[in-house]
Amino acid sequence: MDSHYGQQPWLLDELESQKLLYIADIPCNSRVWLELPKTEIPLRKGDVGRKPTKLKADTQPVEVRQIVSQLDQNQWHRMYIRDTERGQLWSLLSLLRVYPVVDELPGTQTWLILRKDEGEKKLKYQYSNAPLDTPLERLAEMSHSRYWMERAIQDAKGEAGLDEYELRSWRGWHHHMTMTILAMLFLLELQLDWKLKAPELTLQDVREILDVILPKREITAEEILKIIEQKHKAKLSARRSKHRKYELGREKRM
Repeated sequence: MDSHYGQQPWLLDELESQKLLYIADIPCNSRVWLELPKTEIPLRKGDVGRKPTKLKADTQPVEVRQIVSQLDQNQWHRMYIRDTERGQLWSLLSLLRVYPVVDELPGTQTWLILRKDEGEKKLKYQYSNAPLDTPLERLAEMSHSRYWMERAIQDAKGEAGLDEYELRSWRGWHHHMTMTILAMLFLLELQLDWKLKAPELTLQDVREILDVILPKREITAEEILKIIEQKHKAKLSARRSKHRKYELGREKRM
């Protein structure tokens, strides 16, 4: 989830209570304790004023962006994430156990993930309630999982017309969303079926293949596979070309 939801303690607590695993972006000024502070009701200073009744921590929390300068080089891990159109995506991650500030008191200990993708200047900050023994590779995968959700929305817009509506009523809008989701489900099921023989198959491939085969009265499985192979050869050639251009550009910048 993005930082709007990641800074809502009630939401994170509700997910935790339902034993739902989450990873949430947070703002750079989110405050945490690196060590569990001692909490107590402070003594009243002097004889004037009301007697304190609220618990307070005996140390001040720090903003997550202030932690970066305190980290040693060996606390950063370079991780391979996935292939992209520009080449391989690698990321630097540092993972710490922290106590987020909740109502000025320490909350439940959680993961703080600091992440900087190679080629990007911006540092990302995230919380996760993943178990303590979660492998680094799994946390790195989770840290980048929002990409696939955003990609699914883009696919729905591009392949099923998610955003192509001109409606004035909620009922009409819900009808459009329902038909779009059903169309995406149909494309996804075909993709999963055909992926056994064509692992690189995308939703766009499936939709374009349907454009070719639906007007025909008859078509064999061999003909469909031939169409897929032709598309993948062209796609692989284009990807390799983009990778070479990206690597050449990076070498020149270095």
